[in-house]
Amino acid sequence: MDNSYYKKKIEELEREIKARFVSNEEPIEALILNLLHRRSTALIRAPRGLGKSTLMLLLLKGVYGDKYVVISGASEVRRGEVVGRLHIPSLEREGIEKVVWSEFVKTQGKGLDEANRLNPYTAASIYHMLQFGEVWAYSQKLKVGDYTLIANENPHDQTTFVHPPPFYDRFDICVYLSSLSFSEKFILEDILDKYDGDLVGSMPQVLTPEELAEIRREIERVEIDVEIKGLINLLVRDLQACIRGREYSEIKPPTLCEGCHFMREICSRIREGPSERATIVLTNLVKAKVWLSGNIDVGEILKMSLWVFPHRLVLSSGTNALGELQDILYREEQKMTEREARRQWFILNRLYREFSRDLYNKAKEIALEDLVFAEEIIRLEEKWLKEGKIREEEMLRNYILPR
Repeated sequence: MDNSYYKKKIEELEREIKARFVSNEEPIEALILNLLHRRSTALIRAPRGLGKSTLMLLLLKGVYGDKYVVISGASEVRRGEVVGRLHIPSLEREGIEKVVWSEFVKTQGKGLDEANRLNPYTAASIYHMLQFGEVWAYSQKLKVGDYTLIANENPHDQTTFVHPPPFYDRFDICVYLSSLSFSEKFILEDILDKYDGDLVGSMPQVLTPEELAEIRREIERVEIDVEIKGLINLLVRDLQACIRGREYSEIKPPTLCEGCHFMREICSRIREGPSERATIVLTNLVKAKVWLSGNIDVGEILKMSLWVFPHRLVLSSGTNALGELQDILYREEQKMTEREARRQWFILNRLYREFSRDLYNKAKEIALEDLVFAEEIIRLEEKWLKEGKIREEEMLRNYILPR
């Protein structure tokens, strides 16, 4: 079938959701774009009463009809609801431990309502499924196929459990909902009247799971330009890099940054950088966007980053405020422009191929302004030192590494 049919289906899904959900257009677009790769997971964050659960259910119903399962953190969730339970008759009659796997595990459409209130045991079971694509119960294993999992939470709720960072890292994106403006409240009243107050019940199933599976297969085959791949990897690395080994040091920024050559760079504002999953997710989002629109630009990739990084970064300020992250990404955009002006990747590529004294001296000057570029030059220096092409006293690391 022509992929224009599937693209129209995605447009229709977005249109039906926006017809029932006021404002927050960007989060809706982000959630729909994130649907389009295998084992899609998304987290919706907002204070109480802003429609987190409604938006989650609209998305699930739009793809899976009534065939989805929602686990609520507000209730006491039993193991059998999340993973599986023993089939007692088989145990009593035959002495065989047969597992009856839960509908949550078996169904493709999965929802987690108030994920912040899930008890640690339940969260651990879900984490294992997201991490390994399988679940265990009573020494038996079940491989979990493709699925869509959408969660919501209010992390400031007083009944919140503190889940470990790896749990949140398994969610592809995190979007935040904003409260309605004065005029938008009247629009909501009109929408509620139009659908007799039943927004979720009135939501049609726009896509079938089979159609979504075909879309996901098409997007997996999308090839993106090497320049875009480089941009994604560079963006993630900029937020990870630390010349003083932040990953292994017990001292963290800002204390770790004292006296560092790069203390005014964005690395000093990041206590814990993103995992490599950020690269995978950004790549999946870019592929989906290219499939839908045919192209993508730097601004759109940076916009997507605001969905990929908030739940993966820990900032030195102790907060994960979107405003600060937006400022960091704005500085990233400026840095990208400066890198192009300096032609530093052209210089680095030439140095990878062949040592040049003039280019090496130029590269050292650039490296004083760019941590990620400096990392690459320091690696090359180790090779050149062994080959006798440079002397130890002239190496870049003497200027920027702590002694």
